[in-house]
Amino acid sequence: QLFKQFGYEPMPGDPWAERPEILLLSGGVNRTAIEGTLGAFEAREGCRVTRVYNGCGILVAQIKAGERPDAYFACDVSFMDQVKDLFLDSVDLSETDIIIAVPKGNPKRITGLADLAVVGRKVGMANPQQSALGALTERVLKGAGLREGVMANVKSHTPTADLLVNQLRTGTLDAVIVYEANVALVLEHLDIVRIDRPDAKAVQPFAVAQGTTYPLLTHRLLRALGSKRSRESYSKSGFRWLADTPGKD
Repeated sequence: QLFKQFGYEPMPGDPWAERPEILLLSGGVNRTAIEGTLGAFEAREGCRVTRVYNGCGILVAQIKAGERPDAYFACDVSFMDQVKDLFLDSVDLSETDIIIAVPKGNPKRITGLADLAVVGRKVGMANPQQSALGALTERVLKGAGLREGVMANVKSHTPTADLLVNQLRTGTLDAVIVYEANVALVLEHLDIVRIDRPDAKAVQPFAVAQGTTYPLLTHRLLRALGSKRSRESYSKSGFRWLADTPGKD
């Protein structure tokens, strides 16, 4: 009120809380790239960021059922579009390729998607109803005309890619279709086979909820994710940073 008397226009702020808490729903693929940034942000802001990581199909179902996070960080834009009416404009932060991961040395000599349709192959892929990865994988297989052949060999359908990577490492599968970001930190145990298709990638958007209690705090989180240190973490984690996104070093 005193500022107002002297001709200033007060700006709206977040409500006071000794330790504000924001809820972030995030696709599991983002975890390794953002955990360090989230921890540093909590320390700097004196806040708590409650993370819920899961397959984006599951997260979208939660949001549609009434869950109201302060921010949503999707695995792919297709899973942001389904709930975009509840959020402010999203920002595409990063992208990662969809690849085939095989045991070290590639003992089955897999060179592409067609080799996953060979009779007897044991293939793992994410569940199309539960995860963005699964839905995108199905799209890629349909585009390549290989959906039926590969699906006949799928022995494991999981909601998240980390389960597929673990199964591959234990020797129960010959190959898995996952994001490059899912294997970037375990390449001493696995090899990557590239998929030669332009649609074999996912773009990760971040959006602040329209109804968030802490809009300024949540937007500062977005800025933190765009910092130089955060971008370096993304690069190490198998993502490509999309350079036109906001950030503060």
